[in-house]
Amino acid sequence: MARFVPSRNTVVLGTAVALVLAALAVTGTMLSAGHASAGRSGSTSGSSGASAGPPPDPPLQLVSTPADGATGFPLDGSLSVAAAGAGGQLRAVTVTAPSGQAVPGGLAPSGSWASAPGDVLAPGTTYQITADGMSRNGHLLHGHSSFTTLTPLGTLKPSINVGDGQTVGVGMPIVVRFAHSVTDRAAVQSHLTVTPSIPVTGAWHWFGPREVHYRPQTYWPSGEQVTMAAQLLGVDAGGNIWGLSNHSVHFGVGDTHVSTVNTTAHTMTVTDNGHTVRTVPVSTGRTNLPTMNGIHIALAKTQNVVMDSATVGIPRNSPDGYYEHVYWDVAITTGGEYVHAAPWSVGDQGRSNVSHGCVNLSPSEATWFYGFSQVGDIVQVTGSSRAPTGDPGTADWNMSWSQWLAGTAA
Repeated sequence: MARFVPSRNTVVLGTAVALVLAALAVTGTMLSAGHASAGRSGSTSGSSGASAGPPPDPPLQLVSTPADGATGFPLDGSLSVAAAGAGGQLRAVTVTAPSGQAVPGGLAPSGSWASAPGDVLAPGTTYQITADGMSRNGHLLHGHSSFTTLTPLGTLKPSINVGDGQTVGVGMPIVVRFAHSVTDRAAVQSHLTVTPSIPVTGAWHWFGPREVHYRPQTYWPSGEQVTMAAQLLGVDAGGNIWGLSNHSVHFGVGDTHVSTVNTTAHTMTVTDNGHTVRTVPVSTGRTNLPTMNGIHIALAKTQNVVMDSATVGIPRNSPDGYYEHVYWDVAITTGGEYVHAAPWSVGDQGRSNVSHGCVNLSPSEATWFYGFSQVGDIVQVTGSSRAPTGDPGTADWNMSWSQWLAGTAA
């Protein structure tokens, strides 16, 4: 059976059932009828009465949770077995899955059996309970029952945006996306932990029922080492959606790269750990297609991207249409904004804004910036008339800390 972390709530059906256990064949000598005489002392005649043997064994009765034949038992439910009345005493209990894997548990001094705290059951599985006991006359007794766990409607299947062992920029949020909607956000969030090597203040923020982000109050410190764990195995997310796996990643934070794009001065100033290393001419979005203002995150680096205006609602054959290979691309939104090479606009770079919303650089400057950048770096755009939206490239850092905290389930 699968082993799970404990749920926030332990569900106990509490249904009692009496399991009548049949007596096994008893080895050894039994008292036989007629062992003692029933006549007067010295008499040699008359009927001989049989001595009374020990009273018969009452059946060993059990009270168990769940009851025999129960179905839909929660994956995080606790199992218990106890002897009812004075008919006998439990000696051993085993609970096994069809694979033969036993549920961990043990007998208490009181003689009752309980599953180990924190153990969680496999979904859609029929378990067998076998109990061995001893009658008051010393006879071995045993019996069994079974129950079946629930089958989830869906599973969380979390995916994490940061790769294990990856080095990221100081603005990188941790993003966890789920395959199904989470109803009990607090239960799920309580099983998501972030452990930084350098203490920071941070929090989770939900962007809908399937996505939650973690970011520090200010940018990650350079050199930070972070371990993020999603201990979701056996977690009830509500709506019969369950976590059936655990995940963890460890990542590092690289140098502090912050690039500031000034759309009115037509420049991009690049800093490394607070020191300006380059100021380059740029061309940003034209008046009717302005570059989004605010703090962007470098989401990805791609050496060659086919850019198609039709994907953003601009017909290819229109005056603003385009379809071409574009090189040295650093994505700063998922909506199509990049910092990239634009040999066609070199004459306008540093002078005017002619792009479709991207930040245009010369091929040489774009090649350098591509090599300099790391995923999670900050690219801040100023001077534009277009406000930031909820795009993943701008969603995390363009809200106040109080607004961020308003989206937590803690």
